[in-house]
Amino acid sequence: MFRVLWAILLIKANAAFAARLLNCPKSNIKFEKIIGLPPINLNREQLLVPLNQNETDAAVTIQCLQNCQKNEKCQSFVLFYDTSDCYWFENDQTFIRNESGMEVDNAAAWFVKVCLQEERGCNKSWVFETVRGATLIGNDTKALPRNMSRSECQQNCLDETDFDCRSVKFRVSSAQNETVGLCTLSNSDRHLMPTSYRVSTYDDYYLENQCTKIRDNPPTEHQDNEYCTYEEYGDVAFKHKDLRLLNMTKDQCQHQCEVYQAFNCRGFSLDSGKKCILHSEDTKLRGPRILVSKQGATYYEKARCLNITVSCTESYMTIRYQPETNFHGKLYMHGNSENKECFVVGQGKFTMVTLKLQLLTNECGIVKADSPTSRTLLSGTLIIQYNAFIQTQSDRLLKVGCIFGNQSKVLIGTGVTITSNLPNKGSTLITTISNETVAPVVEMRVVDLRSQDETTDTQIGQELQLIIELKEKTNTYDLWASHLIAMTEKGEESIFLLDDRGCPTNLNIFPALSKTISNGTRRLIATFQAFKFASSPVVRFSVLIQFCSNECSPIKCDNNGESYGRRKREVRTHLVETINGSKMIRSFNQLKRSFEANSSVINQMPLEYVMIVRDASFQPDRLIVGNNDGKILVAGYNFVTDEVCMDYSLVIGLIVTWVLVQLIFIIACICLVRRYKKHYQEEFSRASMEDLNKNFGLGFSNLENRRVRWADNGDNIM
Repeated sequence: MFRVLWAILLIKANAAFAARLLNCPKSNIKFEKIIGLPPINLNREQLLVPLNQNETDAAVTIQCLQNCQKNEKCQSFVLFYDTSDCYWFENDQTFIRNESGMEVDNAAAWFVKVCLQEERGCNKSWVFETVRGATLIGNDTKALPRNMSRSECQQNCLDETDFDCRSVKFRVSSAQNETVGLCTLSNSDRHLMPTSYRVSTYDDYYLENQCTKIRDNPPTEHQDNEYCTYEEYGDVAFKHKDLRLLNMTKDQCQHQCEVYQAFNCRGFSLDSGKKCILHSEDTKLRGPRILVSKQGATYYEKARCLNITVSCTESYMTIRYQPETNFHGKLYMHGNSENKECFVVGQGKFTMVTLKLQLLTNECGIVKADSPTSRTLLSGTLIIQYNAFIQTQSDRLLKVGCIFGNQSKVLIGTGVTITSNLPNKGSTLITTISNETVAPVVEMRVVDLRSQDETTDTQIGQELQLIIELKEKTNTYDLWASHLIAMTEKGEESIFLLDDRGCPTNLNIFPALSKTISNGTRRLIATFQAFKFASSPVVRFSVLIQFCSNECSPIKCDNNGESYGRRKREVRTHLVETINGSKMIRSFNQLKRSFEANSSVINQMPLEYVMIVRDASFQPDRLIVGNNDGKILVAGYNFVTDEVCMDYSLVIGLIVTWVLVQLIFIIACICLVRRYKKHYQEEFSRASMEDLNKNFGLGFSNLENRRVRWADNGDNIM
């Protein structure tokens, strides 16, 4: 019955969709790019762009868009990046049911025709970029009062005049009718507020306006741009290709990315064959797994400008950061996150953060490099960590430094890279309850959101799900969770994810738990992006599971959300105590006694899960020395000429030292040979004389000194 109703709704939606396009002026027919939809079965597919069989790395996005625009019957098409194939349809195929366990297709993107009136004359190939299953936490500028379709929501964003509408949050009203929902406009987007962008339920859509005032026109040499530099990923390739250009140098390819108008270029790739690939997506949208290893290839991703200034004196380097968001994170030098001389904590939005470093000490990782032209470079690696406790995908890494000498100059590069040498390991600790007739069987695991495979080794920003599962045989119980903590391997650093009621403490890091019931198995699920602590790649999740009979009701949290944590009327007992800086979980007997007064509480159980979170292997831009002469000097290395830059006196000293060591070695060898030769000759002579005396029957004693007394006098003569 449900399938019949769904088919009827789908037919009506497509009919209404076709009618809107039929009555839409041709100039107002635009495209919407939709990301995050599951794969479908292609039964009546029609190829938009035929390719040669030997074309394995073609980029056909623009060709597919142009061919579909010319074809009046083409209402939508799907592009498969791995095969460079695009198939068109006569209706909108993107109304997908919200089924559990639905896998998102990371190798495809949908493009749907929509009727939108854009007064600014935006010439982008698609006006909105939509991601299903994602949202922007907070930053709600204007909530529209009634339910509307997604295209109506988009039109309201384009028509907004009170502020620059950069993105839209759209939530469908029900699973049975995905064509209408609630619309909220925002003056922020995932680029401006990277810590607020995160995965969400399948009812949420994140829509990003590609035609904002900032993005309408390409930047000129004298015009400020919201992107200042590029993050560099070595020996990797970006899977999704939108435009391919041949015979391009790095500077030419970068220029094409900055001035290209058919779509917003988020980054570019370059390989040894001088193939330039432009990309409309980035790793912040798809996650680190969108990159694949490819020897000789380099991927460059746009990075937003940061209000950072660096000034130097003979003794100090002063770094000033003016945040444009509510910044309560940390500024610190890489490897010195806990050294009080090397970090500073933010104090909120628009509050200047100042970090003053001593140049003449090695406490904060300041490296000195000298050049033959009487220049000295003092540089280090600065990390902007948006959360005071943990590292996330949105954190930034900068090369900062001071050059002393003629025409001193300071330039800043950017990127994100934090390496880990810890082994790949992980374990799950499950503690069951004793003294029960049927002990609840509960386990906690972390799975990859896309593949649903359990993982203990991830990368920052990877989309994960934490699942707490109550097995089928214990279906007489229900469960909820509270006091979820993430900590380092030995508990030196920790952060609360769920409080003692089970409510999230920071939605940008970890959401509320939702409950699903399938075939008697109850699950508490939270979808989040992988994070780590600055001091360790090991992340331990520790949570307290509590049980009640029949069913546990959710609680209302302060953010008007629901979570399956401890209810307010229960006795609040802190189950994790701090002893000398370490965390200790109480025994089950203590927990049981703590809650004996409450009849709804059956028992409690602590669970723990250990995982490794690694960082993507990409590099910051390098410091440039001189007046744009192309010479690069980082820790004494010239990347243009592929030479090691060393001080002249140091080179002479190394040569002299090497020659002296060789001479000493040769003289020592000669002395040893001569000494051995003399010793050998003496031993040979002695052995020869002894053999001669033995042949005449004389002993060695006959040759020794003797006293002789003569008969005519008493003199002793030798």
